[in-house]
Amino acid sequence: MKKHPTDLAALLFGLAFAIAGGIVLVTQATNFDVSPQWGAAVGLIVLGVVALVATVARMGTDPYAPAPVPVREPAAPASSEDPDE
Repeated sequence: MKKHPTDLAALLFGLAFAIAGGIVLVTQATNFDVSPQWGAAVGLIVLGVVALVATVARMGTDPYAPAPVPVREPAAPASSEDPDE
């Protein structure tokens, strides 16, 4: 499979919806009430950490750079002379 660059915007939006869904599930399934302010704060902190990690991980790598080509030694030329003569 060909390696492709990470789509940071899609990753962040997906995580935002997952965090929002998790907060709704926790609020509905338990008696623990997560206020919108705390939910937004925790969600934004998690998204910021993920964005920071993804940015640092991508530094120094160019997804469009060509693959390195191995260097080979040139073959020795065939000699027609006999060293024993």
